[in-house]
Amino acid sequence: MNSPVSPTSAAHFGVTPWQYHRWSPMHAVRWVGKRLLRVYWDLPTRIAEMLWTLGLRRAAEELLWRAYCAYPYDHALGEYLANWLYNHHQRRFAPGTVERGNFLMQVLERSCPSPRLTSAYFENLGAVLEQVPQRAQAGQVVLGLGAGRCGSTTLAAILHTVEGAISTHECPPMLHWVPLPLELQFHLRRFELFRHHAPLVADCAHWWINSLDQVFEAFPASKAIGVIRETEACVRSWMKVSSADVNHFVPAHNRIWSPDRWDPLYPHYDLPEAARQDPTAAKETLVRRYILEYNERMRNLAARMPDRVLLVATEELDFPSTRARISDFLQMSVGSDPIRRNVGRDWDAASADYLYY
Repeated sequence: MNSPVSPTSAAHFGVTPWQYHRWSPMHAVRWVGKRLLRVYWDLPTRIAEMLWTLGLRRAAEELLWRAYCAYPYDHALGEYLANWLYNHHQRRFAPGTVERGNFLMQVLERSCPSPRLTSAYFENLGAVLEQVPQRAQAGQVVLGLGAGRCGSTTLAAILHTVEGAISTHECPPMLHWVPLPLELQFHLRRFELFRHHAPLVADCAHWWINSLDQVFEAFPASKAIGVIRETEACVRSWMKVSSADVNHFVPAHNRIWSPDRWDPLYPHYDLPEAARQDPTAAKETLVRRYILEYNERMRNLAARMPDRVLLVATEELDFPSTRARISDFLQMSVGSDPIRRNVGRDWDAASADYLYY
């Protein structure tokens, strides 16, 4: 018969004397398991620190970035990456400059809004905006909605034609499909600052559909414009630009598609039948379902709040009648020149010309 663990031996394992009677093999296994798991989770950061110390800086950052892409739901790792990139590069950019704002936004795009990075961003933005005259009346906040591959980048460019407007497309930090409070608060704070210096502050991204009520509550005069593209054309565009080994619409660890940084930004569905036998067909099915459900939600929003939500067709964005509808809706004049952004690609450098600061 095994003898009980004595108070002395229990203390050796980090157990206080009054707890010794609760020590058991199961406790020991859990204790060891937790520490091994902690080492496992800390491994990418420890290796990155070692690589940086050895002067392999690009390799260190690439390791952390790939680790975060592999575990995009690990917010702690995202914050670690944010602080890492900020700490190692921020001295290259003078405080109170647009260049520093660009750098901070690029870090946010690759990570999470950690408290340190958030503080640095708004400190810099405040200094930049001190040089810009304030408006007598705060500007209007406008959100662009769309399932993706539908013309939302073009919509952002159209809104930017309003004189003095600040209009962005998918401005970081990206919002999870179930938005994290710190992500949404970042954007609300940014909107509030900018609208005192611009007649219109806009951002166009698919993720706003889940935060519309919060934005409308924070800014009672705010509005939204939704872009709807013909379903099958939208599906084809999605499939064309999306990597075959990525599927944003399935749960993590599905054993078919690799994890991706953008996975948390979309809804997840059950795997279709025969998904393993024909992954491409399964992915297309889920893309179509997402687009149909997203567009239906926009139609419901427009029906419920016609004075605050306007729907336009992607194929008609350049029509004079559509531009007139947008101008009337906003009570501001948008440009009439034809605009086409992000056509046939998953990213358009031109869309970032006026984005990051």
